[in-house]
Amino acid sequence: MARGQLMVSVAGIRGVVADTLTPEVVLSYAQAFAAERAGKTVVVGGDTRLSRPWIERIVEGALIDAGCRVVQIGICPTPTVGFTVRRLGAAGGIAITASHNPAEWNALKFFSSKGIFLNPAEFAKLKRRLDARRFVHRPFDKIGAVEHDTKAIDHHLRAVLKILKKPLIRKRRFRVVVDCVNGAGSVIARPLLGALDCRVKWLYDATDRVFPREEAEPLPHNLVELGETVRAWRADVGFAIDPDADRLAVVDEQGRPLGEDRTLTLAAEAWLPRCKTPIVVNNSTSSAIDDIAARFGLPVHRTKIGEAHVVKKMLEIGSEFGGEGGGGVIVPAVQPGRDAATAIGLVLEAMARDRAGRAISEINADTPLYEIAKDKVVLPPERVDGILEELERLWPDEGKRDRLDGLKIHGERSWAHVRASGTEPIVRIYCEAPTGKQATKLRNQAKRLLRQASKG
Repeated sequence: MARGQLMVSVAGIRGVVADTLTPEVVLSYAQAFAAERAGKTVVVGGDTRLSRPWIERIVEGALIDAGCRVVQIGICPTPTVGFTVRRLGAAGGIAITASHNPAEWNALKFFSSKGIFLNPAEFAKLKRRLDARRFVHRPFDKIGAVEHDTKAIDHHLRAVLKILKKPLIRKRRFRVVVDCVNGAGSVIARPLLGALDCRVKWLYDATDRVFPREEAEPLPHNLVELGETVRAWRADVGFAIDPDADRLAVVDEQGRPLGEDRTLTLAAEAWLPRCKTPIVVNNSTSSAIDDIAARFGLPVHRTKIGEAHVVKKMLEIGSEFGGEGGGGVIVPAVQPGRDAATAIGLVLEAMARDRAGRAISEINADTPLYEIAKDKVVLPPERVDGILEELERLWPDEGKRDRLDGLKIHGERSWAHVRASGTEPIVRIYCEAPTGKQATKLRNQAKRLLRQASKG
């Protein structure tokens, strides 16, 4: 993981603690956010990272200084922050979390009064205020205060349970293994699975310990122990939640990771039978979502990568279901943002809906399988546009070109997508094809031509 640069995007700010994420940086961004909401209510919560307490104190201090009423909801999933903003009619919220990044990273994710991440225009406004140092400092008798909301998880949980076919799921009494990577996921997954009468074996569900592995992201190579436990315990399914509980990966009854894109298609199996609107996904989401949407006669809209872009489009067209291929499921009826708790509930409902009582591997096989090959190349963001133009020139002529987000080149049943990361100084490569061999070949071609383009 690259150091030495503070990552700034519509997702907020993200950096390595004591390197690029310093108290001065945290304070200045918190002051700019507070100034826009001076005297109003702001929700604050975060994941389990060891750096959360000192960042939390600085954020609260900046908000109090601007006269804000701070509603502190403690360790919680990122979607719970957005949910609570909407529930309370707050002016905004801040989630203290670096999502899937290693433990030495942390971040501030900023929510608007709509309970969604700031859009590009809103974040640009915040940045202009920060650069001009136009902060708000209230006098001693007009400062704000902090209060604690201990029921935030309960309210979020009730919203998730409300959209599920609960009796159907409870009847099956599923055996489930859950890896929470010692993140925030257990605080909502535990009561959720209890309410659904599941029998559960927990892995790394502590909220006062460090992540058990350097890579906290729920990628297939990090799910070996989860898969072994599923097999040994003869579980029906395994769930891996990322540290801030907005993404979910699924392991089948044989202990095999299904791939994060299949989280979305499995959730769609439960939701799309009741859905009457187009669905929205990002430009690197598997074509499998198009296949399942076609089965229900629903169109698919694609956006730039990033939850903010997907949510913006969903709200514009009134979409009831969407998400991202990285394991993010979005159901605005719960919260207009990625939510692992919603994903867990819908995957279990998809299993419960199957009248033949088939295993999750069989249900998953109902949707055509595509193999995805990913890679990344370290590259300064300021060089990306020129290099992608050169890459497009170097790429063989076949295939439709798509510049919605970076460069995406479509084949007959395959595609290659190359784009700059919004959270790290790297260029990401995503390739999809019907077989792993084809996807790997496409990825290697993309990486080779990208390196050639970078030398041009």
